[in-house]
Amino acid sequence: MSGQAINAEAVLADLKDFQRRTARWAFERMFADDDPAIRFLVADEVGLGKTHVAKGVIAQVIEHLGRTGDERHDIVYVCSNGAIARQNLRKLAPRGIEPVARVDRLTMLPLAELDDGDETRTGINLLAITPGTSLKFGRSTGTFPERCLAYTFLRGHWGANAMSRSPAKRIFWEGLRSGSRRDRNRWVREWEGWYRPQIEGSLGHFGMRLEQADRARIAEGRPCLQTLFEELVDGLAYKRRIPYKLHRRRQEFVGEVRRVMALVGIDALCPDLVVLDEFQRFKDLLQPEPENLAAELAQRLFDYRDPDTGRPTRTLLLSATPYRMYTTSGELEGDHYKDFLDTCSFLFGNPARVERLQDRFRQLRTALTARDSLDRATEICGAIGSDLRAVMARTERLAATPDRDGMLNETETYAAVSSEDLCAYVRIGGLAEAVAHHEPTEYWKSAPYLVNFMEAYKLKQAVAEAAEHGLLDGEELDPGPGLLSWDDVEAYRQIDPQNARLRWLLGDLERRRAFELLWVPASMRYYDAGSVYESPEAAGFTKRLIFSGWTVVPKVVSSLVSFEAERHAFIDRDHNYTADYARRGGGRLDLRTAARASDEARAGEAPEARRAAAMTAFILTWPSPLLAELGDPRPRTPDQSTHAPLAAASRLPVQPTGTRVRAPELLTMVKTRVAAALERIMESAPTAGVIDHRWYWAAPVLLDKEFHPTAIEILLGPDGAYYLGGGSPDGQGLNAHMAEAQAMLDSGVEALGRPPDDLIEVLAELAVGGPAQCALRAISSVVGLPISHDGVLANAAWAGAAFRDFFNAPETTAVVVRGAPDADGHEGAARYWQEVLRHCIDGNLQSVLDEHSHVLRDWLGFLSLDTEDQRQAAADDIAYRLADALDLRTSSYRVDIPGRERDGRGVELHPHRMRSRFAVAFGHQSLDEGGEARIEAVSKAFNSPFWPFVLTSTSIGQEGLDFHLWCHAIVHWNLPSNPVDLEQREGRVHRYKGHAVRRNIAATLGPDLLAGGLDADADPWTVLHDLAVATRDADDDEMVPYWVFHQGPARIERHVPVMPFSQEAAALPKLRRTLAAYRLAFGQPRQEELVELLGELASDEQLQQLRIDLSPPSSKS
Repeated sequence: MSGQAINAEAVLADLKDFQRRTARWAFERMFADDDPAIRFLVADEVGLGKTHVAKGVIAQVIEHLGRTGDERHDIVYVCSNGAIARQNLRKLAPRGIEPVARVDRLTMLPLAELDDGDETRTGINLLAITPGTSLKFGRSTGTFPERCLAYTFLRGHWGANAMSRSPAKRIFWEGLRSGSRRDRNRWVREWEGWYRPQIEGSLGHFGMRLEQADRARIAEGRPCLQTLFEELVDGLAYKRRIPYKLHRRRQEFVGEVRRVMALVGIDALCPDLVVLDEFQRFKDLLQPEPENLAAELAQRLFDYRDPDTGRPTRTLLLSATPYRMYTTSGELEGDHYKDFLDTCSFLFGNPARVERLQDRFRQLRTALTARDSLDRATEICGAIGSDLRAVMARTERLAATPDRDGMLNETETYAAVSSEDLCAYVRIGGLAEAVAHHEPTEYWKSAPYLVNFMEAYKLKQAVAEAAEHGLLDGEELDPGPGLLSWDDVEAYRQIDPQNARLRWLLGDLERRRAFELLWVPASMRYYDAGSVYESPEAAGFTKRLIFSGWTVVPKVVSSLVSFEAERHAFIDRDHNYTADYARRGGGRLDLRTAARASDEARAGEAPEARRAAAMTAFILTWPSPLLAELGDPRPRTPDQSTHAPLAAASRLPVQPTGTRVRAPELLTMVKTRVAAALERIMESAPTAGVIDHRWYWAAPVLLDKEFHPTAIEILLGPDGAYYLGGGSPDGQGLNAHMAEAQAMLDSGVEALGRPPDDLIEVLAELAVGGPAQCALRAISSVVGLPISHDGVLANAAWAGAAFRDFFNAPETTAVVVRGAPDADGHEGAARYWQEVLRHCIDGNLQSVLDEHSHVLRDWLGFLSLDTEDQRQAAADDIAYRLADALDLRTSSYRVDIPGRERDGRGVELHPHRMRSRFAVAFGHQSLDEGGEARIEAVSKAFNSPFWPFVLTSTSIGQEGLDFHLWCHAIVHWNLPSNPVDLEQREGRVHRYKGHAVRRNIAATLGPDLLAGGLDADADPWTVLHDLAVATRDADDDEMVPYWVFHQGPARIERHVPVMPFSQEAAALPKLRRTLAAYRLAFGQPRQEELVELLGELASDEQLQQLRIDLSPPSSKS
């Protein structure tokens, strides 16, 4: 809500030129004086920023309606996925507009404080909803707060007596897992007490809608809702568990009341614009059907007319695949021709115009199939394009590259079949035959160890039942070909992939040295450390996004690839997979405490107080502003240090073009700076006596007290535990360490003994590679706030805490200490914090965080940072996203291992668990409330430079989800039958400022940037993109360099591991040919026949001329 005037031109100026053209054209068509398009489709190719186009349209609509005198504007954003809706809402909101708070579904809208505006200011209400929670109720009972709101409405309408009995409250709290019955009854009443004052204005309307629902139920022969409610209350009395029949009736009752609440919510809206994002996921809502209650609710939004002016609601549809763009004769799900006509019918709202379009497509087909009618076909294509551009626009990225390849490079890999694979095939085939199941070749080609990993497959069920009934003897299910040996897993022995594709993937990751990395190497590193991150094999590594058609594949790939990553990490170390997981070296950075000796007791301290015992782990989370300044590895132009004593040594010199400073030289320069800063403190330090290792953590704190005293106030102040604990203060441990730091500040240098000989060297490493220092520099430069700013310090501490947890995990620890002497001994554990620092230096962590923070800023929608509040908000969100990505929990999957029963006569399947962290499964998560959390967590982690490095999904397209930040390699584990699905998959990683584009820009322009140096506090990647813009050809649009940058080694990688002589080997060339022609076949029945014919009759150049151009008119930009 906001009363701020919207400057549409300012919003449009933030868009790229091709987005701006589309936004202007969409608005002009929707509000044209003559024949406006009430509904308009933006069908830009996947990844081109349709959300930003929508933002431009929204700004123009608000400005236009403001000029007409409207005091209130309601804009509703509808998206199938709540996680995506939250991600996109900020991107949609023009500057100065805050979305409606606390509302993510129509049922909760009565709680919203909608802004009606007045004569002096405009009220703007922008809210997001999802069909699954706002329109499609079915038997879902919603969330507990939502049910409490239903209870509040019903209590207000039916009275307290009807709702006071305990079973009445149970209807609404049933499903909670915490609290006693008394607690739950109390919670319902507490929520009701909070909600009641907020819904007084909606109670009358709720009663009217409830009566309408009752009349409809009675007309259908069903009881009214109050009768149903009373039956439920009586039936639930004295019952510990709800019988199935009552359970179903409760679902019916709550679902019906939720629908009534949604109607009340819709009635509260006066929608001026409805934005439907990826609407093909809920196309059933577009066509009114008598039995489709969800569509009825949706139509109330689409068909709304302002009661005063008669102005209809405009609907903006966003989708790269608004209808099934292409179907083959073998595809049973959906039909392109009907889908296309349904979409056009919704857009035009005029049967005559749809019929004219059909006629033109019939003429086009006739012309295309006649060898001498290509000129006529070109003419008809132009007429069709003119008709369609009135209600839709589409921009494609192919035109932005000289050879129209869109930066795509296909790598066709023949996945060789080994003798082990064939033995596994024979074994699984024999099992299938023994249980009378069909021949499992397609399964075998896609995944190994099928009996172990399959779940809801008939083959697995048949084997399990046969084993249970003694129809399979032990030898048939013993470990060996096709069946996993759990002994091999427990001993970390190498497991043969027994699958050609999996063997190729493991070999690919091995060749890239991916198992030795904790993060993807930076696209532009600042110095050379000579580490694995800079090796020719690893330097060009990008994450792998795998698509398969079988649900077993994500589970198999995630489990076995993650196992191989663990095996590499623990190689040559005596560890057991299951029993040793909790004690294999993780926890070395725990904030441990120890009993305080009696002579160490402090005044006012409780007798049981414990002392901090891991201050070197604590200092890893401490974002020292001074060390961040002293250890900045980014080449800078002449020094602008605020600390005069450091000026002489403060500037890190730039290097000649094409060369970088080496890490030892960098550390030597930083050591000079650290020594200069420590000079005054060291004057009071003892020069003899026992070495005091507390200096390692005390020196940064003492330096900050001298140079940045406000940092001490922030980090050790009242909120310090919240920041240094990453939002989850570590109780006694963190408090003890903060108290220890404060005690050191109070005592001063006099409390310390002789400094260690390597103090300056270790502090230099902490300054360059300390995770908190790297985060502090990255956040400061990317949001444009000083390094000592309160918000920047707090967020860097938050990130530092996340890094401490990340480096504390067993798998991460194993990678860091791999090959180190005494890695598992006391000495190895004690020096681990220094091993972390060296790994961060070796991995150019500063370069990685600078790059990641830059792309996160844009991805989160912070395109303009004009005010301090915007910069602070950006710093908050970037730190939270970084911490979330580092915090992805290791998941595990069930693996069934056949084993002999105790009597030795039968076989049963014993469940085990295999961990998944290096590789994860995306699977087929539902987009309801339960499935969104995992989708969001996996998406955040994969869109970071850190593990997981491999994501495997069964979903084709994953519309609306971005995976491009650190991935530009797609693996088609199974080929789709459809060229559009192929493009949809690849569109997940070919997006704004994607990894391939950044790598090319860095390779081409990075050397000059590093040679020239950066201005103080400049964001390196903003400068780098500005340089890329300056090199753009005059004829290029702004797709270059943000989506396409051809110079450089990186490409969007299409990997297709196919087995020799397989069906995929024959299908791939045909799919390639189809890609060139399928766009001509949209709007046509029997597309497959037409595409094959065109591939024979027309050259690629002729096909290009015959393209139906839906790009918006360039004159409108």
